[in-house]
Amino acid sequence: MESILQATLRDILIASLSLDDGLSKIQGISFRNPEEADVLYDIARAIEEILLRRPGLANAKLTELVVRMSFNENRVLPEMLILFDTRYTSSHRRSECELSPDIEAIPRLIDILGELSQAVTSTIRLNLRPVLPFLSDEVLMALNAIYDRRHDATVSLALHEVHYLAWILVEAGFFEGAELLLNRLIEISTEVGDDEFTFEVTFDYACVLTELKMFGASRNILNDLEKFARRSNDSLKLAEVTLQLGVNETRDDSVDFKVARNLGDKASEFYDMALKDGFISRDEVGLAHLVIGSSILANGWREGMSNAVERLELGLRIYDSIETKTPTQMIHVFRTLTGLGFAHGLMGDHDNMSKGIEYLTNAREILEQYKNSFSNYEIESSRVENAIGWLCLSTESDEFWEMGIESFKRANEIREKLLISGLISDIEILGTRMGLALSIMRSAERSDTEDPQEPIRDIIAQYVPLFPTDSRAYEEIAISTFDLVWLLARHGGTLPPRLRRLLDDVDRMLEDADTDSIFIQGVSLVFPYLENSWNTLLERSKRMTDSSNHLADVSKIIAALAISKINLEALNLELTSRVKPAVDDQVLRIDALLAQYWLGQTYLIQTIRAFYDNKDYSDLASGLYAAAIAFNEVLDIDSDFGESVEFIKATSASMAQMLHKFSLTLENQYAAYIDRSKFAGTISNIDETQYAFILTEDWLGLVKIANAYLQMVEQSELVEAQPYLNAVFSNINRALRMMDTVSLVDRRVLALLGAEMNRRYYLRM
Repeated sequence: MESILQATLRDILIASLSLDDGLSKIQGISFRNPEEADVLYDIARAIEEILLRRPGLANAKLTELVVRMSFNENRVLPEMLILFDTRYTSSHRRSECELSPDIEAIPRLIDILGELSQAVTSTIRLNLRPVLPFLSDEVLMALNAIYDRRHDATVSLALHEVHYLAWILVEAGFFEGAELLLNRLIEISTEVGDDEFTFEVTFDYACVLTELKMFGASRNILNDLEKFARRSNDSLKLAEVTLQLGVNETRDDSVDFKVARNLGDKASEFYDMALKDGFISRDEVGLAHLVIGSSILANGWREGMSNAVERLELGLRIYDSIETKTPTQMIHVFRTLTGLGFAHGLMGDHDNMSKGIEYLTNAREILEQYKNSFSNYEIESSRVENAIGWLCLSTESDEFWEMGIESFKRANEIREKLLISGLISDIEILGTRMGLALSIMRSAERSDTEDPQEPIRDIIAQYVPLFPTDSRAYEEIAISTFDLVWLLARHGGTLPPRLRRLLDDVDRMLEDADTDSIFIQGVSLVFPYLENSWNTLLERSKRMTDSSNHLADVSKIIAALAISKINLEALNLELTSRVKPAVDDQVLRIDALLAQYWLGQTYLIQTIRAFYDNKDYSDLASGLYAAAIAFNEVLDIDSDFGESVEFIKATSASMAQMLHKFSLTLENQYAAYIDRSKFAGTISNIDETQYAFILTEDWLGLVKIANAYLQMVEQSELVEAQPYLNAVFSNINRALRMMDTVSLVDRRVLALLGAEMNRRYYLRM
């Protein structure tokens, strides 16, 4: 009974169920004993009173019921009933105070404000965030009602209480409600002439504007506060304002990062001055470095990781210099260690990954040691385990893979309990489950898992209902899809039909999402790739190429890939496909290695298609020679981006040698003419065994067969050689269709897309 009742009350509170429908549902709940029947009856009567516009009677009934249930083991239901009472009766009780004299109204208004404060904390604890906007409005109206009475002591009490509530909202991440309350606090404190309090709430208001990405407005306020701090010659205030200004500029992408870093340096100097003057202690200087480093991390740009590490290490050294630390200081040490672990892990290489895991392990030990000092120990513990899991999933060093799986399992176990208690949202546990499923899929060859992709399909399906209520679901499902495709490309495997159909549905759903997200834009290019829908891929990539977003360059590469795949269809004689050039100056600029590879491929396809039409051996030999030179030139190109380079070069070298031999055979046996003066390059002699350990067995077998047939062509008479020549030509066709798979070109293109999408990471909680 209680679980159904709690779910119904939750639905009513977040307005997904009307009071009428909620009443009907409660009246239909079955009960096991008279006590449960009385509870259901009293709640139903209270809702009826609310519907009949008698909130006073509803308040009395709910208060009596809460008192009666206060000794029950289940503490959630009484708390929800108190919240329900506040939600539906507080405005009526506040309105009743309007006609009462001050001596009666002021105590009632203070009581109402206290109830609203309790309601805010309960709402956050019970994860009923949709109720927060209503409560914020009610707090604002209660504050206005108290201020209208002009009782100085009461107004001061209310101002500080609402300021405290604003900070609770900030910590919960509901910055819109905090902005509403702080804005009104500034107005009232300015009117009453409390300069110190005005400075404090204005500073907090600027911090909230930064979180709301209103960087310009925050900057203007902070500049005014800086002038005030300088006029008052207060070094501590100046340090605080400069620090926040540095955080604001760090988070603002339109500001050069050097400006933000200089402000951070200046803030550090001011904190050092305040320390020397005795205004602050060493731990506050360490906290300042933690704030600067964390703001760089929160900004998401990977190139800022080294700066974040530098700041966080400074903070850690300061905390290490404190011999006896308080629990609060140990909490700051914990946060510094988690920041360092996260930053090092994001750098990606093995050494930094090892450091990152070491820092996060130390943070986990501190968390366990001081768990009584953390108000949300289990939430923090799950976040640390989740972070370790995702970092281990992102590395190619297999020594960390098993650790990542174990961390995900621990995080999932903790979050399942938190979800039952309503302390986390669905999307948080789905992120953990997705990370675990992807990690297990990657390690499936080492385990007995029959279908490692089935859990991924189930998790993706659970994301879909969150689309209307949580915009993060769009980005998370996009990232999960790309991760899935990348792991399949990197470690092998295919998508089962059911998962493929689901992803096709997700592709259509993501069209309704925020197109400014680089993750959603990027994965929109992955869906047609999965389906081999090359025309759709070409259309989407060209549309993205014409835009000015961060994926413009990589979308040119993807467009070239799509054209190269479409060109392969020209090998089918039943189709009248025209071979298009896949490479232009832009593709050559972005990735010269792929450009040269596709040039050779295009030359070869054009040559084969032309030979189908005119049967001219001279044109065939010249085309094969040109393609061989183009593939040979791939070997001379160096690339800073290492993905698939050796495979592309090995495949190109092997193809160049095979085409060169074929063209020379045509020249020698069939009197084909090759005008070498038209070709600038030459073909170097390469020992084919040099790349034998890289190329697949199928490819090596194909090359051996082609070479054997070429040898038979050379040793046979002209008439007898024709079947062998046809066999060589057929093998060249097969090699052309196979070479993308052997050279791992698709994987390089996916890696380029992933690298661009990953320049700014998605911060999971």
